[in-house]
Amino acid sequence: MPHSGIASPSLPRLRALAVLLPILLSACASTVAMPATDSVMYSRSPLAVYPSQGQSAEQLNYDRYDCHQWAVQQSHFDPATMSGNNSLEPVPSTPGEGTATGAVFGGITGAVLSGPHHGGEGALVGAVLGAAIGVASDAQKAEQINSINADRSAQQGLVEDSYQRALEACLIGRGYSVR
Repeated sequence: MPHSGIASPSLPRLRALAVLLPILLSACASTVAMPATDSVMYSRSPLAVYPSQGQSAEQLNYDRYDCHQWAVQQSHFDPATMSGNNSLEPVPSTPGEGTATGAVFGGITGAVLSGPHHGGEGALVGAVLGAAIGVASDAQKAEQINSINADRSAQQGLVEDSYQRALEACLIGRGYSVR
């Protein structure tokens, strides 16, 4: 084999690079924003209720409780327990999982397909291509989960509004001014 004067990297260096590159690329993977469902509080300010027909404080408390129960029944939402349209949250994969998996499988595939004399180079090229595909996969998963969380958050807002409207309607129907 003629020597071209260009130093070629040794096989151990290429193998080390093929191992380290996927690890470094996995650090670039996108992350998924987790919804803060456990810490979400019912965000409405309390209603200002005035007994416009001279109702007593005791009657006001009774009516508020009764109207709260009715609003929960109508809206299927209870701000005291944050119960409502409960469904399972999407569970994101570990950040960088697709990147690391793609790099490993790409490296193995590249090493196998490149032949015995170019296994290091093939592994390196395969790892880089696999990691790039994995990054795209991680980003797509993150986008899907964020979209699902945004839709659920909007739905929760509609349910909360439904509760608020039902509570106000009940109190107004019982002769209170509500703001």
